[in-house]
Amino acid sequence: MATASSTDDPISCSLCLEVFTDPRVLPCGHTFCLTCLQNHIDANNTDYTFVCPNCRDVVGIPDNTQPTSSWASQFKRNLALLDAIGLIKQIKICGDPRATTQQDPNRLVIESSCETIKKFSHFIEKRMTSDIKRLQRSVDVSATPTAAQMQRQGDKLIAEFTTALRTELGKRISELEKCRQSVNNEIVELFTDVNRLIVESKECLKLGENLLRSASLCDMKRHVSKFSKIQNITTDYLATPRSEFPDLAITLVEPEKTRSKTFSAEIGRISRPDVKSIKITHRIYLQASIFEQDIEINRKSDRLKHEQTINAKLQSDTKCPLLLSILVLEGQDSNKIIVTDWSNKCIKSFCSQQKTVQSLYRTTSKPCHLAMTRDHQVLVTLPEERKLLYLNVQDDIHLMKTVTTKNDYNDITVLPDDNMAVTRGLSGCVDILNQWCDVIRSIPNTVISNPGYLTVKGDTLVVVSDSTNIVTCVSSSGQVMWVSRDSARFRRLYGVACDTEEFVYVCDNNRHAIVQLSRDGEVIRDVITQKDGLKQPVSLCCAQYKLYVTQENGEIKIFGWSQN
Repeated sequence: MATASSTDDPISCSLCLEVFTDPRVLPCGHTFCLTCLQNHIDANNTDYTFVCPNCRDVVGIPDNTQPTSSWASQFKRNLALLDAIGLIKQIKICGDPRATTQQDPNRLVIESSCETIKKFSHFIEKRMTSDIKRLQRSVDVSATPTAAQMQRQGDKLIAEFTTALRTELGKRISELEKCRQSVNNEIVELFTDVNRLIVESKECLKLGENLLRSASLCDMKRHVSKFSKIQNITTDYLATPRSEFPDLAITLVEPEKTRSKTFSAEIGRISRPDVKSIKITHRIYLQASIFEQDIEINRKSDRLKHEQTINAKLQSDTKCPLLLSILVLEGQDSNKIIVTDWSNKCIKSFCSQQKTVQSLYRTTSKPCHLAMTRDHQVLVTLPEERKLLYLNVQDDIHLMKTVTTKNDYNDITVLPDDNMAVTRGLSGCVDILNQWCDVIRSIPNTVISNPGYLTVKGDTLVVVSDSTNIVTCVSSSGQVMWVSRDSARFRRLYGVACDTEEFVYVCDNNRHAIVQLSRDGEVIRDVITQKDGLKQPVSLCCAQYKLYVTQENGEIKIFGWSQN
């Protein structure tokens, strides 16, 4: 084996200065021989972590329950580098004249990666298209007999109740078509990660072809790690077993028969399949594009750092804003922030970059809480009038419709099945409403005492009790999943939010803190405190690796994750 003349040699290990043997790549991107890496870990292991010999990043052992001698082998092989070294050896063995030209190893890595991407990306796209068509075909096939069944139900009744029945039948057929389109869109969303892999593979392939044509060794060296990464992802994807998908069906649930002699023109209820229950075992987790800097967050140890403050008070405000609820609409360039101002009877929207009010909507009474529907309309509760507003906030804030409810509702959230969960003011219970704001069922006060604030966590609800400062997780049917186990430390809990990894965050107003809870209700820590500039938090929202918090002084604080 030839000895490397420099630690910058891309095909030689920086520890042994020899051409790589069984190269293993660390999360930071640096590669070492398997034996060299194991020796380094043995000599530098501290609490199941060690530092990279090149960049000094702290690296954790993927599975520290395994024998110490296997720790280095848990890191991935650098397949692109292996291919490049193999090609160099083959050229030298065969006496290829290119051996004398000292072919640049970065160029060889890119060539090898492009070949792998060409070979696999077509099969990945073909597999995804086949899976989507299969699921959508089962939905489309089921829709036809369901429509025929509805028609037969209508034909039986049409002679007795022609006008009302035709109206009901028309509504159900329209609902069926909307349901079919919605389900098919959800099927496509299941493959978001796979489609992203296909798009990034094509972009990487295009970049590689341009680099190979330009023959710029400097550019190749700068981009070579991207090709190794995408090659590893594509090969890992194809090595993962393919998911077995169930047939999906849209069905008609016939109405319950009663003994009443009153004729009813109700045909039945459309029952949609649960697309979200489908598990794709070969899901690909890409936290950021290969052409962007990756974001890695340890939510149990990293801290939230104050990034920005927005003052929500306007010159036209007669009182200090009381921002009872905050909602963040994620955008490509910047986020739009929506808040309810209880004191000044209005809804305000801000641009997170410009810090200025984009739009203002005056309400007839004090607005309470916000929620987002599947079709991106914003719901606002007006408990004093027992009303629910549907707003379009894409540009200016416009009222779409107003629904009068039977009860005075405070907080509101939208469930995965498009129904809504709301907290009732006087009776102190949680109501589950359908899309027409009718009460489907209620979770009584005996299950959750004095519910004040709530949010969705997966398929469950997290509810904060007003007087007892207890956080409870329940199913929409009222089954208690867990109750916070350290409620004695809480003083005055207000808003509640949940991030993408289902960690729970609550505002402790009296202690000037945001408290982080685990997925099963264990208090982890005060993730933001008065030392971070927080004072009397009222409501909060999680979006794009950031936490948005409103304060009693009318300010909006934005915090971003930062490694300690």
